[in-house]
Amino acid sequence: MKIQNRLTLLFSFLFGIILFGFIVGVYQFYSNRSREDYFQRLHLKAALKVDLIDGETIAPDVLHAFYENIPPNYEPQVTIYGEDGRLIYRDKKNALPEKEYRDLLPRIHKSGPCCVWHEDKQIYGFAIEGYKTNYIVFATGKDVRGEEQLQTLKMVFAVAYLIVMLFIVLTVRLLTKQAFRPVARMTAQVKDITHSNQLNIRLDEGNRKDELAGLAITFNRMIAQLEKAFNAQKQFVYNISHELRTPLSAIITELELSQNKPNSKKEDYEAVVDLVLKDARRLAKLSNNLLDMAKTNYSPTEIAMHEIRLDELLIDVCHKIRKSSPGYTVQLIFDKTDIEDDRLISVKGNEYLLSVALGNLIDNGCKFSPDRTCEVHISYENQTIIIRVIDQGIGISEKDMESIFTPFFRGENQSFAEGNGIGLSLTHKIIQMHQGEIHVTSQPGETLFTVKLSNLR
Repeated sequence: MKIQNRLTLLFSFLFGIILFGFIVGVYQFYSNRSREDYFQRLHLKAALKVDLIDGETIAPDVLHAFYENIPPNYEPQVTIYGEDGRLIYRDKKNALPEKEYRDLLPRIHKSGPCCVWHEDKQIYGFAIEGYKTNYIVFATGKDVRGEEQLQTLKMVFAVAYLIVMLFIVLTVRLLTKQAFRPVARMTAQVKDITHSNQLNIRLDEGNRKDELAGLAITFNRMIAQLEKAFNAQKQFVYNISHELRTPLSAIITELELSQNKPNSKKEDYEAVVDLVLKDARRLAKLSNNLLDMAKTNYSPTEIAMHEIRLDELLIDVCHKIRKSSPGYTVQLIFDKTDIEDDRLISVKGNEYLLSVALGNLIDNGCKFSPDRTCEVHISYENQTIIIRVIDQGIGISEKDMESIFTPFFRGENQSFAEGNGIGLSLTHKIIQMHQGEIHVTSQPGETLFTVKLSNLR
């Protein structure tokens, strides 16, 4: 069931209960007042007959004759007893047996006036003082007019209840429809986005103050992030295709040239093999970087984390770089040598990913320095390990500084050294995965990368 229909039923049900309770209360109040008024009339008419009999103004036979032609439904029947229980007067048309009244005499003597029902008639009994003696009087009657008024009131209330409930249902339906109109409009806009696959469409944010506006704002932010992610994915696929196409085209070209020259010298074949091997290594490096980048998209719970000493990790990384690139010179400098606790220089992380991140920074530092040399400083302050990688390269322009951590971005210095634009973005994601920070400052002749990671202290 739709929320709009559910709210309509809920509010109508609540209003219906409240209205029904109000009507029942009013009806009960009016019924009680009608009964009290009728008992008061019974009391007055019965007291009148007592006065006539007590003062001997009218004889009982005359009184019988006077009330004989009055319908019993409109004139109450009166029975009068003396204080000693002796029957003094009784209307001839009284349909109730005398025993019904005598059974009530002890109750009136003990508790005073009483009001009881006998079938559809009301009996009101009370004691009254006369001139000569005291009397116990019973007035019996049926409030025909009062019952007719109550029946009429029931019908009026029933019709009014139905009319008011119909009005309430229609009103609540109209209000909920009006209240959910922005939701319906928002749903239609979302369907348009879904069917058209156009992530540049945004929801109407209205007044930007109510809850629906907050939902629209949140949805628009999500769509903006999705649009950015899809655009990045498209650009990513384009960049990969470009990076793969260049070395593959070079390999195919070199092999075709060699195939067309069957009588080439051994030196020519060796040169072709060197070129093909160079391009193949470039493809292998690109493939490895892509695999490493895919790992950074894993959930932290899916990656093995354990305690790592960063100084030992840096020594191992520098050794591998020197071995793979004999022309590179890496100067590893420990700014603090008096390490009292291994935890000061240790982090919890993934050894392979951290070695990839730091290796990329050191490799770039050597690659972009004219003398293929860079400095690596490691120190700690309080609960933070600080690693600084310094090179003496041509520097990074202010324009490029904003995008150096973007995948496949190649700056103005791309002609200075080869690369695929993945290294720094991969490093940035790995450091973020380890809850760390990476900053860069650059000027002509020097570039400084600073990495901060929390230690285990």
